Amino acid sequence: MKEASRVWTVVVNLLYAVPMETIFRAFTEPRHVVSRLSPSDDIATEVIEWDLRPGGAYRLGFRFPDGQRNSVIGRFQEISRPEKLVFTWTWEAPDPHAGIDTLVTVQLARRGEETEVTVTHERFPDEETRERHDESWSGALARLAAWLANADSNPGTRR
Repeated sequence: MKEASRVWTVVVNLLYAVPMETIFRAFTEPRHVVSRLSPSDDIATEVIEWDLRPGGAYRLGFRFPDGQRNSVIGRFQEISRPEKLVFTWTWEAPDPHAGIDTLVTVQLARRGEETEVTVTHERFPDEETRERHDESWSGALARLAAWLANADSNPGTRR
């Protein structure tokens, strides 16, 4: 009897002391996506296409420290401002997992004076891919927290 294949999921969450709308913009406005949601300081993110509407397409480019470039394409499935954003996520070649459709859900909720962000990225084909994306989403949320902390000292950049 053949064992059913396992589907791997990443769930990352973090609390931020800012309004939900501020966080929502970080995930939906290209200028914020480029500068705030990169997985690390040494990976450059570029918004190539961005049609923020249900069914609208996007394409992000990533340039890695070794000079390698990869891109992700997808479609926005749900946009419920400022609580929820759902979109597909598919790496393009030459990524070894090119063509595998995964799904990202960003859920925002008020927790007292803070906003809780939960990113759920699902449908990974294996543990290695899941771990890579867990590290990337954790890094992106940490970079967002650092930017928001710096924005407190420079209010003109925050909203």
